[in-house]
Amino acid sequence: MGEGGRLVIPAEMRKAMGVKPGDTLVLKVQGGELTAISQLVSIRKVQERLAPYKKPGENVVDQFLADRREEQRRSDERLDRVHAEGMAMKKP
Repeated sequence: MGEGGRLVIPAEMRKAMGVKPGDTLVLKVQGGELTAISQLVSIRKVQERLAPYKKPGENVVDQFLADRREEQRRSDERLDRVHAEGMAMKKP
């Protein structure tokens, strides 16, 4: 343990982990043990855990974007309606 609580990972261990100085690590303490994995490995683990819930051929990113576009379209429609109502009320 170094100054200010810094932990230095030896070069051989960084190489085995596939990380280099400046990379982001995900740290977890469980049962008093510290686990450090690369952000990429963490993302892959999450993807593996969620894979059984993904339907074959489904593109979750495209669906997410389509959902957000539809949500924005509805929001724009509401704003246009409120604006039009406000303008109608201003007319003498």
